[in-house]
Amino acid sequence: MRRLIAGLLVIAVVGAIGWGAAYGIREGRKGTTFSALFEASVGLYPGSDVQILGVPVGEVTSVTPAGEHVKVSMMLDPGQTAAADTEAVIVAPTLVSDRFVQLTEPYVDGPELRAGTVIEETAVPVEIDDLYASLTEAGDQLGPNGANKNGALSRFLEVVAANLDGQGADINQVIREGADASATLADIDQDFFATVENLDTFNKTLLEHDDGVEDANRRFAQVTEYLAEDRDDLASAVSNLGEALALLESFIKDNRGEMRTSVENLQGPTQVLVDQNESLEEAVATIPLVLQKFVNAYDPDSNTLVGRTNLNELSVWSGDGLTGQTSEDAPPVLLPGVGEEQ
Repeated sequence: MRRLIAGLLVIAVVGAIGWGAAYGIREGRKGTTFSALFEASVGLYPGSDVQILGVPVGEVTSVTPAGEHVKVSMMLDPGQTAAADTEAVIVAPTLVSDRFVQLTEPYVDGPELRAGTVIEETAVPVEIDDLYASLTEAGDQLGPNGANKNGALSRFLEVVAANLDGQGADINQVIREGADASATLADIDQDFFATVENLDTFNKTLLEHDDGVEDANRRFAQVTEYLAEDRDDLASAVSNLGEALALLESFIKDNRGEMRTSVENLQGPTQVLVDQNESLEEAVATIPLVLQKFVNAYDPDSNTLVGRTNLNELSVWSGDGLTGQTSEDAPPVLLPGVGEEQ
C-alpha cells in the first residue's frame, strides 16, 4: 500500500514538472500580438482560433468593448506571421458553432504584420436575427399594409404570370443565349477590357476639354434650332431639289445621244487649246498691257489715236524684204530699197 502511494506521488510530481516546463516554454516563446476593431463579436471568445487560409495560426486573447466597436486582441503562434496589409473577418462556419477570425492576406514577401498593429479593415457575418428582421420588414412592405394595400402587387403578379404563361421555351432560350454571350465575353476578356479602358481614356479626354465640348454642343444646338425653325423651307428646298434632279435625269435620258456627240465634237477644240497653251498664256499676259497702251494712245481732245510708226518694221512683204530689217526679230521692210545701204 505504501509503495502504491509512493508511486502515485512520484507520477504526480513528474507530471507537475512536465506541465510547468511546457507552460514556461510556451510563455517564453510568445508570438506576434495585435488587435482588430469589429462592429460586433457575437460568438467570439478568448481562445477562439485565428486562421489564415483555413489553417489555425493563433488564438484570440481577449474581447473588450471600445466605444462603438469591439476590440479583439489576438496572438499568432511562434513562427507564424501575416502580411502587413491584412484584413480581419469573423467567420461563422455554421449557425451554432463557435466563430473564428480569418486573416485575409497570408505573408508571401514584403512588410510583415508587426506587434501592436490595430486592424481597422474588418467585417462581420450577418446575424440570423438581422436576416429574419430584414425578411419580416420586406414582407410588411409587400403585404396588405404596404405595396399591396390596394391590390397593386397582386395585379402585378397576375399580369406577370399571364405574360410568362407559355413562354418557358423562349425564356430558356434567352438564358442560354445570355450564357453563350457570357462565354464569348470570357473568351475576349482582354479585348473587352481594352475597349473599356479606351472608353475611359476617351471620357477623360472629353473631361479635359469640357469647355470645347460644351461649346460644340451649344453650336450644334443652335444649328438644330435653326433647322427646326426653317424646317418648312428646308423641306421645300429638298423637294425642289428632288424635282430638279428628276428633270435632269429625264433630260439626260432624252438627249443622251446629242450630249455624246457634243462631247465628241469638243475634243478637237479642246485639243487645239491644249496645243496652244503657251500662246494663250502669252496672250493672257500681254493683252492687259496692249489695252493699257491703247487707252494711253487715245487723245480725247481730238478723238484720235496718237502714236509713232517705224515703217521699216511693218510686216508687209515686198521682194525678199529681208535686207532692210533693223534686227533679226524685226518684220521685213515695207518697200524694196527702203533701209538698204546705197
